Amino acid sequence: MYMEHTEHVTSRDVFDLRREGKLDEAYAMAKRLMENPNYSVWDKRAFAWCLVDLIKRANGENNQNAAERYRNELKGLIITESDGILCKQTEYVLRVASPVVKELTAIKSLKEAGRNQEALDKVKALYAQNPQDESVKNAYGWCLHKVIQVEAKEKIINFERIKACLNEGFSLGLHNDINFMRYLWGPILTIKEVEQHIPLYQYALQLDFTKFEREDYEVKPYKGSDGMMHDWPSLVIRVLRKSLNSLDKSADKESIIALLNLAIEHMAYLNESTYYLKWSIAKTYVMLRELDKAQQMILDLLQAKPNEFWLWNGLVNTIENDHLLALSCYCKSLLCQNRLQFNGVAKFGVIKELVALEQYDMASAELHELVTFKIDNQQKINDQLNAYLHADWYNPDAESLPKDFYREHSKMAVELLCQALPKTIGIVNYVSKAQNRAFIAADGDISLMYQYDSKEPLHEMDVVSVIYTRYEDQDGTVRYNVAACKKTDEEPPTSLVMKFKEPIKVIDTGLAFTKESNVFIENRMVQTHNLMNGHVVSGVAVRSFNKKKNCWGWQATEILAVDDANH
Repeated sequence: MYMEHTEHVTSRDVFDLRREGKLDEAYAMAKRLMENPNYSVWDKRAFAWCLVDLIKRANGENNQNAAERYRNELKGLIITESDGILCKQTEYVLRVASPVVKELTAIKSLKEAGRNQEALDKVKALYAQNPQDESVKNAYGWCLHKVIQVEAKEKIINFERIKACLNEGFSLGLHNDINFMRYLWGPILTIKEVEQHIPLYQYALQLDFTKFEREDYEVKPYKGSDGMMHDWPSLVIRVLRKSLNSLDKSADKESIIALLNLAIEHMAYLNESTYYLKWSIAKTYVMLRELDKAQQMILDLLQAKPNEFWLWNGLVNTIENDHLLALSCYCKSLLCQNRLQFNGVAKFGVIKELVALEQYDMASAELHELVTFKIDNQQKINDQLNAYLHADWYNPDAESLPKDFYREHSKMAVELLCQALPKTIGIVNYVSKAQNRAFIAADGDISLMYQYDSKEPLHEMDVVSVIYTRYEDQDGTVRYNVAACKKTDEEPPTSLVMKFKEPIKVIDTGLAFTKESNVFIENRMVQTHNLMNGHVVSGVAVRSFNKKKNCWGWQATEILAVDDANH
């Protein structure tokens, strides 16, 4: 019976029927061929191609039942990779005909239409049914990312919603996918003060930092609104900083230590400024009550930027049982920034320390000033300020602090910084009296600028003892800041001051140079002493930096004698 129906049927007949568009007949014929226990490779190929075409047709007609029936038949066939085209077509139709894929396509359409919550709800339900399907899991993750991305741009941000999305994303295990993590953290890190609302450290500690790649440690250039190119900090430094800053009283000690060690370890791999990361690390040391480490790190930061008021405020948190030193730090902070809208913290700190020192009249004067400012600017008067206002010692009529109070009381703080700083002898080679600025040449060809107090002015040729900070800009340029400067009776080193006696050459611009040591003599001196080519000039010169030529040289500060070389 079987032979009667199949003796003249071959796989070629099946292929011919497919080409003629008689797909159902071809399918029926191919199925009869496959009933033969000894069917050939070509018989299987013919049957597979029929099923591929039938699945495509069923999908086009939206006939899910037929598509699923043909899909199951095709899945039962073993198509080897050697049959490349058929293998790819089989994979394709099995994928597109899958109910899961159809659901994913619908979810994608919802996302594209901006219906992100609907997409998330739908993919969440799909994942519950297919927890092992990686494509569903990935789609779930990207739906979470989209919700976070949109939420991050809202004027009023729902942090609980973002936190819930983060929890879901991490529960899926997607934090092991570094590419996904890049996209997930991206919008979160752009949210202003996100670390105050979301415990980012909990998520950072779940990351495998070894999976971060080179690009994650590199800054990204971008064009700012000013039209200039800027550097956007690397992903790694932003994750570490924001996570450290999110640590609060609820964080357990084990987590704090783990994140701190993580930050210190990976800071070594960063090729960018780690200044603000170190600040976050210093604050973390304070949380752990490792005050010596915190203080040393903040002092190191102050070496680079001694006028940053918030660093002086932070330094107070490393000081225990020394109200005078704490007061000094707050005074130094207010010298750096005295506008209360920015530095009310230091003003309150001064009040607090004066109360602790029982300097009640001074505390009253400062309290009156701070409270008046807050009332005028419609700011809240906190409980501590209210308590001070109602304290027995408060005197609303107390006289204001002396004008130099902050400067005088900041000396202890400056001395603390200066203890670890390098010292040198310098000589003042130029003074801008209008700006109270002295420009100093220091031993080792170091150029320094010092903003002096008008009560203690500096003059040209003054020999000074200088305490300074040295740091590098992000581009590697070495910079210096003067922490302290005072006149000294010491003799200036020969590397800074020299006497000369040499013939000179006067150039067209009216300037002159000595022929041997190339000492520069400015126009004023040339005119005053009627200097001419060939004159032998005796004088005193100081070390000086030429900005135009970007090099060090000598500049005459005094002409002692002039001789005509011809006589």
